[in-house]
Amino acid sequence: MPITVSDFDKVENKVITLMGMSGVGKTYLSLMLAEQGWFHYSCDLEIGTRYLGTEIEKTLGEPNRVVAEDLSQLSQYVGRLGDLPYDEFKRRQEQYYDAECQSLEELKTVVSQAKADGFTNVVNDSTGSFCEISDTKLFDSVDERSLIVYIKANAEEEKQVLKRAQDYPKPMFFSPERFDFWVAEFLADKGLSSSDDINADEFSRWVFPRLFENRLPKYQAIADRYGVTIPSEAFLGVKSADEFLKVIVAHLPESYR
Repeated sequence: MPITVSDFDKVENKVITLMGMSGVGKTYLSLMLAEQGWFHYSCDLEIGTRYLGTEIEKTLGEPNRVVAEDLSQLSQYVGRLGDLPYDEFKRRQEQYYDAECQSLEELKTVVSQAKADGFTNVVNDSTGSFCEISDTKLFDSVDERSLIVYIKANAEEEKQVLKRAQDYPKPMFFSPERFDFWVAEFLADKGLSSSDDINADEFSRWVFPRLFENRLPKYQAIADRYGVTIPSEAFLGVKSADEFLKVIVAHLPESYR
């Protein structure tokens, strides 16, 4: 549940889960905090190595080369409908979802180990698809061990994300409850009879705005229930852990309503 300034100040070992769309600054802030002595837990990296490492090697037929600086092989594994047959694409989506859940379930162990290794604070750098998880107990577990901070993009940043998706369509994890509907809608819209006829670039460009709009209220609902919403511009110019924490405190309530 959301906490007050007083509650937050009393926590000696700060654990922050950063949430928001891809490109909003989660990893940038996480790397800055790591340079300031925080432990950086990257869900993307854990998914691509620990939880999907063997699956990536088996499926792609090549050694796993996912590193923090280069997640392209993970994107290659996820793939795109049109480049991959429908059944194989859905299989990889399910594998990714399970791996993301596992990476978050591990947060308890990560926090304990980081503390044992001498780290005072931890930043949990979540994925852009964090909001797609439907396991309430898992969210409760993340909430119990961290403050969830939703970095909310402004209107201009949203436009940039949408434009980037049109210019450079890339593999995505889709909203499980909407994906089949979107595929059926696309086929009807384009007059196609089968998913085998889908062009990957065309589908990616068509579906991304729908995915984007579907995620925004999910982010907000998570923040409202578990954490705090902070506009992305509030973090502009933040160059230290102290400044980062001051921004968070400035957006926490003084008391429970």
